Amino acid sequence: MKILIIEDEQSSADRLRRMLEGEHDIVGVAQSNAEIKAFFAASHADVDLILSDIQLGDGLSFEGLRTAPSSIPVIFTTAYDHYAVQAFRFNSIDYLLKPIDAEELMAALEKVKSVSNSQSSAFPSTTDAIAQLLQSVKSQTIRYRERFLIPYRADEFLIIPVGEVSHITIRDGVVRLCTIAGKTHVLNMTLEEAENQLDPKRFMRVNRQFVVSAAGVSKLSTHFLGKMRVHMTAFPDVEIIVSKDKVSAVKHWLDS
Repeated sequence: MKILIIEDEQSSADRLRRMLEGEHDIVGVAQSNAEIKAFFAASHADVDLILSDIQLGDGLSFEGLRTAPSSIPVIFTTAYDHYAVQAFRFNSIDYLLKPIDAEELMAALEKVKSVSNSQSSAFPSTTDAIAQLLQSVKSQTIRYRERFLIPYRADEFLIIPVGEVSHITIRDGVVRLCTIAGKTHVLNMTLEEAENQLDPKRFMRVNRQFVVSAAGVSKLSTHFLGKMRVHMTAFPDVEIIVSKDKVSAVKHWLDS
């Protein structure tokens, strides 16, 4: 099949490409809504399938996908999010949870080929599916974590509102929550769990080690080879480096 990959994380896009190459033809990789629109405006190549991340640096991929031909099926790739998974199931759009498993990816591709070969209408048109998905998501209340309960002493716990969080980081296998007051506490969850429970408008996973709060960022500065450093107000000596591929997404998030 001829597949278009939509993914703003270069490492994730490269991994998908490696999993698909040999048996499938990758016709392009788009990293933003602007690139999706440009691809379909300029390209005359046939596309049999779109593999699309949801959250891109310039917004949700649904915007760019509205410009795709309505006959192309879409498989969304997403970090675990209950409301999104339920919406995909409801609308019969296939989805894959990150990190993507090779066997699950192959099974999803076989499903697409089976539907295509039978000339069935099992997949809704891209335009209709996106409209239904957005309506389904809007009808549900998304609840993000509001506070953390942190073990403090043998018989005490601290309650830390998310508004007081500067950033969350992992080092040597230990996850730590750092506050805007300059305090650090061990957090009994994975960095991925913390990321998925926090409002993406207020928090962002800027690299493998850090989830930062927009309220805790003091400034950005350029770094080597097109990279960027994020400076935290309460922890000025902490070096948080953003890869070149993610710089635009971080800037867009902080400027929104």
